[in-house]
Amino acid sequence: MEDVLSILKENSNVLIPAAMFLAFGIIAFVANYFSNKRIMLREFKKSRKTSISRIRENEYAKIIGKAKHVNEPLTAPLSGRLCVYYHVVVEIKGDKRWNKIINDENAQDFFIESSSEMAIVKMSAIQKSMRRFFLVKDYKQNSGFRNDADGKLEAYLKQHNKKSTGILGINKTIRYTEGVIELNEPIAVKGIAKWKVLNEAVKGYSYSKIVTLEGTKKEKLLITDEPKALLYVNHRL
Repeated sequence: MEDVLSILKENSNVLIPAAMFLAFGIIAFVANYFSNKRIMLREFKKSRKTSISRIRENEYAKIIGKAKHVNEPLTAPLSGRLCVYYHVVVEIKGDKRWNKIINDENAQDFFIESSSEMAIVKMSAIQKSMRRFFLVKDYKQNSGFRNDADGKLEAYLKQHNKKSTGILGINKTIRYTEGVIELNEPIAVKGIAKWKVLNEAVKGYSYSKIVTLEGTKKEKLLITDEPKALLYVNHRL
C-alpha cells in the first residue's frame, strides 16, 4: 500500500490532470448519449420505414415524408417562414453563462406525405409529455455591443415584455435561435398509429380512412428534421 501511495505521489503532476481529463470525457459522453437528439436518433434507428397504407393499428410506426398544412399555416415569428411548428429560444448573456429569457413554441396538426400517401400528425390533443422534438435551429441572430436588434427582433421582445437594451440604453448581449417545420420540408416522424374514419373529405385524398400518428408518455410522438434521422430511415428500407 505504501508503494502505491508513493507512486501516486511521485506521479501526481501527471495522474491528476489525466484523471480530470477522463472525468470530463465521461461527463461529456454521458451528456451527449442522453441528449434529446441522441435519444431520438436511437429510437428512429430501431424502426424500419413503412409505407403508410401498410401501417397497422397501434403500431409504433415511422414515416419519412414532407410536412403539409391541414389548417392555415403558422408564421415563424423571427424568420417569417410558413410552417406547422416553430420553436424560438432567446438567451441573454449573464456573468458566467447564457440565461434563457424566452422559450416560445407553437404547433398545429399537420399532414405528412410520403410516396403520394398521407397521414396526419396529431399535435393539438397531445400533451407535451407525450411528444419529443428535435429541430435544427437554422435561423440565428444576435444583438449586443454595436449591434442593435432590428425592428422585428425588438417587436418580438416587446411581445414577451423584454427589451434589447438596459440601463442608459446600452445593448444587452442577446442571441436568438429559431427552428421550424416548414411547409414541404422533409421530416421523420414516429408515433402510435390510429386509423380514423374521415367524416369530411380531405383535399387531394381519395380514401375514407386515414392513419393518424399520436403519442403516449411511454411511446412518445417523435418529430425531427435532423439529417441523420432521415438517413436512418432511408438506409433501413
